[in-house]
Parts: sequence; C-alpha cells; structure tokens
Amino acid sequence: MLDQCEYIFDRAIGSSSGAEFCYAVDPLFENYKILTLGLGRGTVFWRARTIKSKPYENISELDYPPVELSSEGRLNDKGVPVFYAATREETALAEVNVEDGQLVQLAGFKVVPGNTMRLSVVGEYSNVVKSGYMHFAGLDPDKTILNIVRNLPHAKAVAKIYIDRFFAHILADPTASESSYIHSRALGHVIHSKAQADGIAFPSVKDRGGFNICVKAENSDLHLRNVACLVVRINKRRRFGLIDYDLISTADNLNENGDFQWHSQSEPKQVAFYGMTKDEFEEARANAKGFSPGGLV
Repeated sequence: MLDQCEYIFDRAIGSSSGAEFCYAVDPLFENYKILTLGLGRGTVFWRARTIKSKPYENISELDYPPVELSSEGRLNDKGVPVFYAATREETALAEVNVEDGQLVQLAGFKVVPGNTMRLSVVGEYSNVVKSGYMHFAGLDPDKTILNIVRNLPHAKAVAKIYIDRFFAHILADPTASESSYIHSRALGHVIHSKAQADGIAFPSVKDRGGFNICVKAENSDLHLRNVACLVVRINKRRRFGLIDYDLISTADNLNENGDFQWHSQSEPKQVAFYGMTKDEFEEARANAKGFSPGGLV
C-alpha cells in the first residue's frame, strides 16, 4: 500500500497543471479522510504587515486584500481574495519575512461569539499519533483523532499518516512559489470539494511547528472579527527561528468606521483586547497580568 502511495506522490509532484495534479491524487482519498474541526471563540488568529512609514489606520488595511490586489497565493487563485492568518504572533511575523529594526503591525481576530468556523486541518494525524496532541488546536479531546487511526487496520493507518504528511508537504512546500503554487492551489481545491469547511489549516512554511489558516473571504466576513491590534519593533531575528521584538503600541478599540483607537501610553506593557464578551472581560480582569481588557461586545 505504501509503494502505491509513493507512485501516486511521484505522479502528482511531476504534474505540470492543477488538473493533472487533482487527477493524480484522487485515488489517495480512498484511504484518507480529511480531518475537519469546528472552532469557537477561543483562538486568536494573527495577521501581520510591515509598516512603511506610519501605522495602518483602518482594519481594512490589515484584512484580506481587495480583488484587484489578490495575486496567486499558496491556496488562492489570482483575483480570489482569501483570509490568511497564523495561530501565533511569532508565526505571523515569520510569514512576512521581518528584518531587524522593522516596525510591524499585527491584527488579532477571533470567531464571532456563538459562531462555529469549520476548518479542514492537514498535517495533524502524525502529530497526534506521535505526541498525543495537535499542534494546531492543542489537545485531542477524548483521543478522538488518535482513535480514528488506532481503529484502522495497521496498513491503512500507516497509509493515512503517510498521505497526511504528503499533503502537508504540498501545502507547506517552501519552493511552491517557483511554480506559481500550482500544486498547493490544486490540493486546496480538492480539499474544499471533498469537505464542507470554511477554510484550511496547514503547517507554516516559515515557523516550524506553527500553523496557518486560509479562510474564504466571505466566510471570514461571517465568522471573524478583529479584537486586537499592536505595533512591534523587530530587535533581531535570531537563530533557530526566534524573533526578538518589543511592543511599541496597542489599540484600545475600533471606532464605527473601523479606525484603530490607540492606547495613550507611549510604551504599553501589555496587549489590549477589545470586543470581548462579558465572560472574557471578567476573565481578563481576574488575570490582569495577561492582557489589558478593552470594550465589551
């Protein structure tokens, strides 16, 4: 079974078009079920933009780009805007290739209270089997994912993990831009055609162990809202992927036009979160060292 997988892998990698890639990988889904998770309010997703002269004033400048500025990306076609974000600030900084001394603006987003955003997650089967938890979403509740693998015959379980690693490689291939992301975009289309989800979660190319998400623009409008914005200065990109940076400023809120309302302190000590639910506000107040609570939703 693994030899057959490798035969298909080689055919897919050698394909010269998205259609050819899709045709090549289709048999893999006989032994591979796409892992799909429903996410609620908890996780903060981060987007980063380097600052050219002054901080961006409006949330629209840190959201997904307009149609006319949407170039081909890892999981989107030209002219099709999508919402890319990372699950950690450090991953978002790494993804925009920050340099020493740069100012970078980070915007944090959370799922709208009461909503559920569904993501197809690639690259986690082997993580759960090896460590017992997901890198993307933390623990594996009730060992649900682990049991999916354990309940399969051994050969099929190994094949599922192998295919998952292959798909993760395609989505996180550091050389994918050299071929205009033909293979990763094609795989994204296949995943969306076989799983009902708002987007895809996949391993970061730039930050080992980190995860990114790619959510369809209309779905991000429905499910995600900005809850934080900060400016940081990159002190130094150190070895082994560590980015040393300082917090320069943080926003307290958004006004009705989507403009950031910046904190009055010149050197804030913690990030302010706004648009919180009552429960989040009370938790923030009880753990004041973690962050500075902003307004309620």
